[in-house]
Amino acid sequence: MAYSTRTNLVSNAGVVASDVTGVGSGRMALAACSFGEDKGIFGFGTTGSYVSTTNLVSNAGVLSSDVTGVGTGRRALAATQYDGDKAIFGYGDTGSNVSITNLVSNAGVVTTDVTGVGTARAYLAACSFN
Repeated sequence: MAYSTRTNLVSNAGVVASDVTGVGSGRMALAACSFGEDKGIFGFGTTGSYVSTTNLVSNAGVLSSDVTGVGTGRRALAATQYDGDKAIFGYGDTGSNVSITNLVSNAGVVTTDVTGVGTARAYLAACSFN
């Protein structure tokens, strides 16, 4: 199965732009969120096998090429921004549900696995609150 790398920019008024051919590896069941106050990150997912690959998104909406992942490859995880400029990826499925988190610095650097707190789970959602 081929996974799409198609992306769409969204304006500050919520208008979705036309399809843009993406860069990097297509994958599914990944997570994404904002970080660094004006950037984004896509990470993890599956390409037929579980991966920990990430892609940064600039404040102009430009998606970077694949960054070799840090941590355990998994799918069906969640991600969210926290503390105004950082992010976290958490939980997911590696063949069984896991309780693992990876912090993301305000520069987009992903940390190694941290054993999560709470029940291992997948297909969850996350959001920030400020």
